[in-house]
Amino acid sequence: LPQVLDAVSVPVIAAGGYSTGRGLASALAAGADGIAMGTRFMMTSDSPTPKDTLERYIGTADTQQIRVTTAVDGMRHRMIDNDFIQHLESAGPFGRLWIALRSARKWKAQTGMSTAHMIKTFFKAIKDDPSAMSQVIMAANQPVLLQRSMVEGFPDEGILPSGQVAAAIDSLPSCEELIDSIVREAEQCLSRLAINGHSENGEQPLQAGACT
Repeated sequence: LPQVLDAVSVPVIAAGGYSTGRGLASALAAGADGIAMGTRFMMTSDSPTPKDTLERYIGTADTQQIRVTTAVDGMRHRMIDNDFIQHLESAGPFGRLWIALRSARKWKAQTGMSTAHMIKTFFKAIKDDPSAMSQVIMAANQPVLLQRSMVEGFPDEGILPSGQVAAAIDSLPSCEELIDSIVREAEQCLSRLAINGHSENGEQPLQAGACT
């Protein structure tokens, strides 16, 4: 964040790991204009995320359960550990290819993967590069895997993207309650540092809009 602030002259929104008023206060004190929160807003009572999936996030109390994996499509993704990811990571190149093909075939209505197409793709990949082909197929599968866990509510049959901050969250307040508590805590922190809206610099009091 300090490096970005030194390099640009536009408003900066800090993102990554923010979930509290202390985090907002630290970002503002560093010179940012606000914070963005993804995981924290997803973990609220207003979130459309299904109950079973939210319970999996709430039940994640250890950062060891949230890790970076390249097993899905070769790119680095931070996710909550689940059966699907473990299965992918324990499989070899041909195993991952088969899992990818079966996954695409399972949801053929969304992916268009017919049995004949699956068999043809499998044998083509054997002759070429099974690892690369499995990554391509899994990349195409990602929207379906996200839908399975984050929309349909089957957390072990899809993928669970998450920031590490999920391990520090143990409640599901409403968005209104969350924003109010974050702003209140941030104002208290800034007041203690004598840099809030009542400081000699004449800055305006903190507004809820500083948190997005």
